[in-house]
Amino acid sequence: MSKNTPTIVVAARSLLREGIAALLQNTPCKVVATAAGPKELTHVRLPERGAILAIVGINVRDRQLNEAAESVRLLRSLLPHGGKVVLIVETDATIDVPRLLALSPDGCIVNLGSRDILIKTLELVFMNERIFTIPRSIATTATESTSTNDRPIRILNEPDSNGSLSPRERQVLISLAGGKSNKVIARQYGLAETTVKVHLKAILRKTGKQNRTQAAIWAIEHGLCEPVSEGRSIVADAPSLVSVGSR
Repeated sequence: MSKNTPTIVVAARSLLREGIAALLQNTPCKVVATAAGPKELTHVRLPERGAILAIVGINVRDRQLNEAAESVRLLRSLLPHGGKVVLIVETDATIDVPRLLALSPDGCIVNLGSRDILIKTLELVFMNERIFTIPRSIATTATESTSTNDRPIRILNEPDSNGSLSPRERQVLISLAGGKSNKVIARQYGLAETTVKVHLKAILRKTGKQNRTQAAIWAIEHGLCEPVSEGRSIVADAPSLVSVGSR
């Protein structure tokens, strides 16, 4: 995701539109237009090239899926090659993952809970990952064996076992996933920088990953997230991610 990525926010509810736009302030995503629905999108002027992000807000309770599908189709025709479409879904009901996948989004966040989750999901989307972020408290109609076309969908309603990581390794991994450097992590936990490097090597070995980026993605996919304070390494109701492959 490049700096000042032009971003369009589409949502029928003004509160949702304004909320998403507010969360994107002081981020690489620059909101250039907002719209309530497909009709307003025809008046939006977009750059002809470069990375563009479109975020579509949906309220399942208000049955906005059909309108959202129309918005996604129109956005796909307007966005240049490389443009990304991400859904933000509000619901208190069961999530029909295959139906959402039928909209062909690059990513989807159900019941957005924090700015960090939004930014991290968008970062992964711009790394050409297709990511579904779903709270554990929301039931889905999909399972780990669900697939769409030729792409398997891996549902992580609960974090996979990562008990082989020591408590310190988990702290280091969480900080790494938050974008912190070895020097910052060392200062945060009162460690030598060489000790952080030793922990990182152990993390890569135990997770089977080859570099920091892969380890950070692994942490997100396994339910780890930023600590709420230095003394706590895991948020109790961290969302899970549904990874549906690279595009």
